[in-house]
Amino acid sequence: MFDDFQEIDEDDNFGSYEPVEPDGLKQPRYSDICYGHDDVEEKLINLINSGAMPHALIFSGIEGIGKSTLAFKLARYLLKHGTADSAQDSLFGDAPLEATSLTIPADDPVFAKVASGGHPDFLYIERPTDAKTSAQKKNIDVTTARKVAPFLRKTASDGGWRVVLVDDADTMNRNAQNALLKILEEPPANALLILITHRLGAMIPTIRSRCRVLNFQPLELEILEKLMTQEVSGDVSTNERKMLSALASGSMGAVQKIIESSGFEIMQQTLAILEGWEKWDWEAIHHLSDSVGRAGQEDNFYNIERIMFWLCETCVFTKAKNQLTLPAPIDMEAFTNLLNHYSLDEWVKICDNLREHFAQAHFSNLDKKQAVLAAFNIIKTV
Repeated sequence: MFDDFQEIDEDDNFGSYEPVEPDGLKQPRYSDICYGHDDVEEKLINLINSGAMPHALIFSGIEGIGKSTLAFKLARYLLKHGTADSAQDSLFGDAPLEATSLTIPADDPVFAKVASGGHPDFLYIERPTDAKTSAQKKNIDVTTARKVAPFLRKTASDGGWRVVLVDDADTMNRNAQNALLKILEEPPANALLILITHRLGAMIPTIRSRCRVLNFQPLELEILEKLMTQEVSGDVSTNERKMLSALASGSMGAVQKIIESSGFEIMQQTLAILEGWEKWDWEAIHHLSDSVGRAGQEDNFYNIERIMFWLCETCVFTKAKNQLTLPAPIDMEAFTNLLNHYSLDEWVKICDNLREHFAQAHFSNLDKKQAVLAAFNIIKTV
């Protein structure tokens, strides 16, 4: 993950150092933008100002909404202002600085050190990379988790905080989570462990009970569109931005995955087929199912699942409001006819059947080609 960073010499002047930032959407370590979570940031600021920062935090919420971005902001703030000898900039000095924001300027040396992975008091842990495939593994193993405790027990280099950020913490198995318990039971002073979780229920109760849980809400549509305007490069039309916002379910990470997997093309194919209701173009459906049935097309299988769910759920919400037409960008006559062909109860049944079908496809690792064919039949045969 850190292969794209410049080499750093310990004697370098970090004031002039700038990390190499990859193209595309900013990764959390590079970003100073975190919209939509002012309430959580305010809670963190209050904890800092009251001297009540806990030794462990869990940031919980769906994937891709800014949990890691805010965690990096908090880490940078503590590493910048939480030193014992920084006078006015200290959390512990005689005249502590009252926090009003967690933002640290992007040209600050602490920002560069944290982004590069070169700050001596900061450790970022994520799912390790498979040496053979160069792909991220599905889980954080116990060996990786065991790095946390000895790091937090070390003395901070400048007398301030030591911070560990564990991303995808909910992918740790029980042994890996148990490896964190000792440091949570006997936490050292001025040490903070931040666990990023997309499934809070996957964390064992003894971990949850020893951490302060902060819940993050999905991003609102206006915020998603604002982020896309600022951070999504390339020629993306207004309708495509609206489609992305609707499909992402409040997750900027979902937007990123759709873009990176060239999901627009697959989604346009899927919508074109759905627009052909009530006479399916089965040749096009077989072509679509063949294209995602091959190895390496898992993201596009998810994209088909995502757009079918979105269309059907939009029909449910529209029916529930007693409206006769669908919202843009699917306010075409063909979709309106599809909407009004089924009753509200039938649309609810379609959604339930699709949810059960795709859950079974993932759980049992069913053939993706057959799973796509069956999904179209679910809409057709209610």
